[in-house]
Amino acid sequence: MRQLHQETTFGRGGEITSTFFGKVMFAFALAILVSTLGVWLSFTYLIEIFVNTPSLIWIVFIAELALIFTSPMWSKNRPFNYVLFALFALLTGISITPLLLMATMTAGSGVVVKALLATVFMFMATGIIGWTTKRSLEGMRGFLFITLIGMVIIGVIGMFVPWGSGFEMIYSGIGVILFSAYTMYDFQKIKKYPEDRYIDAALGLYLDIFNLFIFILRLILSQRS
Repeated sequence: MRQLHQETTFGRGGEITSTFFGKVMFAFALAILVSTLGVWLSFTYLIEIFVNTPSLIWIVFIAELALIFTSPMWSKNRPFNYVLFALFALLTGISITPLLLMATMTAGSGVVVKALLATVFMFMATGIIGWTTKRSLEGMRGFLFITLIGMVIIGVIGMFVPWGSGFEMIYSGIGVILFSAYTMYDFQKIKKYPEDRYIDAALGLYLDIFNLFIFILRLILSQRS
């Protein structure tokens, strides 16, 4: 790890101090706020369009994937990185609206609130574990990635071959465990990022909490089915 100014960015032994961590948390908080704005905009102005033309949601998904895969090219270019990161958060807020609509229509808005609270507590707990543990979590990387690929493949199959509530419960439960583990891993990984990669770190944390919320909500809904 590059040794920069210890008193501003790196602490003794190369650990990142609050300067870098503050940048990560600022970008992360910005993404949460913008995604909330995306949900509001979608419910207020776009939901009828998505209901009438469901295929449009695929355009949003493709745009999200494009921003994720191209993030190494723009994540260090300030302020362009903030603009694209905010755009990504806005798109994720829009894309999750159909799931929130289905949840509120079938189980009421209370289930969304419960999922949100559970996500916050789970994210905080696993984040604290990842940040404070002395044990290296680097060995989890390969297993987490392979599990993620398997979840994506099964999720794609599920779009064309619907499964029952029992399988949905198992699938969602695995998703909750997976992204809880990713949260621990990514919080510890923050200590190893170079100073100019704070957007990459924030993007990882945002994807963790976003997917954690989705799977917790799906798990609650599957139990009610």
